[in-house]
Amino acid sequence: MWRRPGIGFNIKFFTWIKYFLVGCFSLIGLTISAQNEKEREKPYFILGSRLHYGFIIAHTKSIKEAAESNPIGIQVDLNWHFASDKAYNYCNCYPRLGLSLYYWDFMNDEILGQGFNIQGFAEPFIGAYHRLSFSFRPAFGLSFLNNPYHPEKNPENLCYSTRVSFVLLVNATMYFKITRQFLVNMSMNYNHVSNGGIKIPNKGLNYPSFSFGLEYAFSPLNFRKHSIKDQPEYNKKNRAILITILGFKGLQETDKTYLVKGIIGQYGWQIGRQSIITGGMEFVQDDATKEKSTIYPNLSSNSQYEASLTVGYKRLLGKFSLTFDLGGYVYYPDRMVDLIYQRYGAAFHINDHFFTGISIKAHRHVADFFDVRVGYIF
Repeated sequence: MWRRPGIGFNIKFFTWIKYFLVGCFSLIGLTISAQNEKEREKPYFILGSRLHYGFIIAHTKSIKEAAESNPIGIQVDLNWHFASDKAYNYCNCYPRLGLSLYYWDFMNDEILGQGFNIQGFAEPFIGAYHRLSFSFRPAFGLSFLNNPYHPEKNPENLCYSTRVSFVLLVNATMYFKITRQFLVNMSMNYNHVSNGGIKIPNKGLNYPSFSFGLEYAFSPLNFRKHSIKDQPEYNKKNRAILITILGFKGLQETDKTYLVKGIIGQYGWQIGRQSIITGGMEFVQDDATKEKSTIYPNLSSNSQYEASLTVGYKRLLGKFSLTFDLGGYVYYPDRMVDLIYQRYGAAFHINDHFFTGISIKAHRHVADFFDVRVGYIF
């Protein structure tokens, strides 16, 4: 039986610190030669690394033993920091777009093992032109895990049952410029790993972490300070939205994956340059629930059909948008889950009308299903 590490844990943690510091100084050595290069075109390219230390939230009793550990991780960031007036005028900030690579050791080899994450992010900055600045980063990506649930070999890992899962991140970061090219940062992070309900069990991994890091900009950073008077006028635009979804959901009774089809109608009220409040209805047909009704005679075959009312918030970030929705069922025969659910999503806007994206629907801490979607804005 696994138990919380003691002295061995401390040795392992400081070994990771050693690797992190070696990586940081290697980064400095590799980039010093770029000091004399001609300044590149914007956006600025920034390379960074961070070291994480966290804890796992035991959001249900069934994962209490697995959660008794403190994950540590190493992160490498590839950042493109936009500094043009056009970028600033769009969001009243100088945003970053980028890609993050993580290696996580969950410090519980017998149950949770290790993971490698790859995530894309959009990161608005507050006060990028100051020496001290702040940011908020939402990110989404994939997690590759090496010790999933197995009924015989690893029955205690109810957190994840697939080697590939989805990962969501939100964090708040404080940046300090040592020079115009070197920055240090500290972050509070919230990480969530789930397979989106594709396969059961899927209680998910929720692990906050604290991180500190070092970054190097390949050209000296120079952001122009803007005032409110500099902001161009923009037209508030309310809009009707139609979305079709195709989801994927697992069923423990058969160990198979089933399709979820649906259509969503929304109306959005723009309340700011980047903010839209939405309301609408969602209709879903769930093949996994349909199959369940053939296994359990007491379930109605109509249980496969769901209808709900939704309210949500959409954050615009250039051609990308992030969404959060709360839904409440108005039709769900033989309801076996909570009346309220939440949905987290990201979308790419192909043009002014068409967009495509992904989302995860969850009932509290348990993911229901993952979907891909195509939408049209009227």
